[in-house]
Amino acid sequence: MDQSNLNIIDNPRAYVKNYSSYLDVDKNIVIIGSVAKSDYQIFPQNVTVGLLAYNNITSSHEIIAEKPYNTILFKNNEPFPFKFTLNSTLFPLAAGSEPFILESENISIPTTKLNTLKLEYPVIPQGKNKELFGNITNTSPMQIHNITLFAIVNDRNSTQIDSIKTFIPVLKPYEKMQFSFSPDPAIKDRVYFYSCVGGDIDDMKINEFKIVNISATKILGYKFSGLIQIDSMNYNSSSKQFNFAINNIYPYPGALSVELMPTQDNPVSIVMDGSPYQATSVRNTDNRTAIELSIPQGIHDVKISNIEE
Repeated sequence: MDQSNLNIIDNPRAYVKNYSSYLDVDKNIVIIGSVAKSDYQIFPQNVTVGLLAYNNITSSHEIIAEKPYNTILFKNNEPFPFKFTLNSTLFPLAAGSEPFILESENISIPTTKLNTLKLEYPVIPQGKNKELFGNITNTSPMQIHNITLFAIVNDRNSTQIDSIKTFIPVLKPYEKMQFSFSPDPAIKDRVYFYSCVGGDIDDMKINEFKIVNISATKILGYKFSGLIQIDSMNYNSSSKQFNFAINNIYPYPGALSVELMPTQDNPVSIVMDGSPYQATSVRNTDNRTAIELSIPQGIHDVKISNIEE
């Protein structure tokens, strides 16, 4: 691909604050830096960083994409780290490439990035490997999955010299756990302090359907987004009614998806907190009835009636 045909343009919603490069111990070209949301942007931004690099095998330029370590940029001008690690044989000229904002889109719907994590750490590195050790606590009543912790590594001139992250698969409600960051050995002797330590939650478990067998011929599946907690649920076969006790601890409505399999011939009736409730959508597809509910903040009783067995 010719470089002139790649049509790279500036993106006004976010920007690259700084960047630099180094060779790691495996002789890979590492390009690190930070991105931030532009100061006039109202909405949080979902950002992808791009790098234009010459491919020595194809003899052409190509754009390589990476996400910053925090998937959503909230505060104006707050830096979040990114990192490219490129094979120096395949991309021999990459050290001279300038990262840019490849994509940046508005996030208008509230996300599940709540202040549910408490981080305690020193900013000064420890030991001969200049590591940082700290503690993370889940302050919510829900188990959290897929936590990425990240930080910017600085030299004594406050210049960013590395971007680092660590991954925590599961953190139970109110659990406290130790974490650590290890800078690349190639730059560890220059490490002076850490900054912008933060966390990002990608709780994929939230998006998995959980299955309840109502009868030998009827199945109910449910999944939820946001920090919704199902306190209890039960099915009354005589009244053909399924009951949810739900606690949405997020300060915005959260989505609850329910599927009845096979498809309902007659419409279901939904009641929330004793009053009739209009679902966001109800549709029949693929031998199932899909129901989308919007759950306000707080504790609620949801009843779905007229379930056909």
